[in-house]
Amino acid sequence: MKRFTFIIFTILIMLFSAACKNETKAPALGSGSVYFTVYDITAPAEGQILGLILEKGDRIGKEQPLFAIDDKQLAEEIKQADANAARAEAELKIMQNGQSSPNNGAALAAAQQQYEQASATEAKMASLYKIGAIARRQYEAASAEKSAALAALNAAQNAGSLVKASAEAIAQKQEELKTLKKQYNALMQKQLALETESPCTGIVEEKYHNAGETAAAGEKILSIRDLENCSVNIKISAQAAQSLKTGQKVTAHAQGINKTFNGSIAKIENGLAEINIDNTSLDLKEGTEVTVSAVN
Repeated sequence: MKRFTFIIFTILIMLFSAACKNETKAPALGSGSVYFTVYDITAPAEGQILGLILEKGDRIGKEQPLFAIDDKQLAEEIKQADANAARAEAELKIMQNGQSSPNNGAALAAAQQQYEQASATEAKMASLYKIGAIARRQYEAASAEKSAALAALNAAQNAGSLVKASAEAIAQKQEELKTLKKQYNALMQKQLALETESPCTGIVEEKYHNAGETAAAGEKILSIRDLENCSVNIKISAQAAQSLKTGQKVTAHAQGINKTFNGSIAKIENGLAEINIDNTSLDLKEGTEVTVSAVN
């Protein structure tokens, strides 16, 4: 009898626990099939495509460089502006510090070594940029370092026995340098607008052009499918819509793989709620059925 009473008591506890869980479980908002966003990557301007090495089916990380559009005139202007700024900076340093003797061997050797190191780095970055491994801005930064090192070397080679310049002369040179750097930065911003990066971690769905080809402004170059983020649209009643808001946290349960994913409400409109789902685990596939629930 005691044994029977114990069994009944245990069963009642289990039923009570299950009832409590059901009472606290978040209500389901709806179900639907997940889909992944496909981004069309277009040419930012007309010109030759540089650095594009991806092929259909390749995986790519978010913000990884895709390609750049070549503007030869702009590239030449940047090169000249870079050289002008580097020369002015080297001249300013000499004006501020003076040159102790016309044959300062230690300073000349240091300048030579710095130039050689900067040249080696620039050559390496040029090779990496050529195969699309780095963004154009990284190559340009290495090129600027080389220009600065060359200007410093030329200044060290050509400087005679000088004394520190006057405060007025130094101030004038500082203003000149500021202007030259401003011009260089403005040109670089124009060039950065000609570069593209991947908007997501994804896979190349289609490739429409190859490196070296010329594309028109706005013409499609690649299509990239996002892999780490997906969405689902669910129908909701007017009453449910009143209790929900954009940005609200939700969960999406995929019964087929028995896994729950975090998400949030992106949009509520015309009886539909668009849900964004975190798929960094890459477990969700196109068309997977999920049930969305509000988070208590």
